[in-house]
Amino acid sequence: MKLIDMTVREFIDTLASDAVAPGGGSVSALSGANGAALIVMAGELTYNKKKFKELDEEIKKAYKDNVNFFSNAKSRFLKYVDEDTDAFNLIMSAFKMAKDTEAEKEKRSLEIQKATVETIRVPLEVCRLSLESMRKIADVMQYSNKNTISDQGVGVMMLHTALQGSAMNVLINLSGLHDQEQAQEYRRIVEDIKEEANTLRVSLLENVNL
Repeated sequence: MKLIDMTVREFIDTLASDAVAPGGGSVSALSGANGAALIVMAGELTYNKKKFKELDEEIKKAYKDNVNFFSNAKSRFLKYVDEDTDAFNLIMSAFKMAKDTEAEKEKRSLEIQKATVETIRVPLEVCRLSLESMRKIADVMQYSNKNTISDQGVGVMMLHTALQGSAMNVLINLSGLHDQEQAQEYRRIVEDIKEEANTLRVSLLENVNL
């Protein structure tokens, strides 16, 4: 069964068990999905408001396009919930491969590296999507139903959590990468993403005036 097809209780109970996956990576992706969903909710609760209907058509179109971005982002985050656990299972399978002969050792090492790249790729994509989402929230906040401002604030924090959590997963998996030059490049990318996200988080939450 896919993780995203579980009930909330089933997912949480599996998370709290001695199973090695799902873990922080899948939870980070789920946080992103929750954050994106909250922004979509704000949009859905705005469309029929009188003030929104009175806006210029171009503004309304841009707003709806932004909300649609978050709807698509939600689906992508949900895909990563399972992809992260799949990547972890892939590397565990690679470590269990036979290593009795030199040929087996070489094949095993190659598969471990391929799986390691996957355990980096998935959280890095979550990281990037989280940042892209955070960049777009201000444009939604500007015209959204004011009664949803706290929901949007939670959305900001969930997306920031998704970003920080996935960044941790990228960094911890870099230790298994043989190509140290590539590892350094990944590390630089993640640090740049985190720096921008931290600035965005502060400015976005300043708009949540409660």
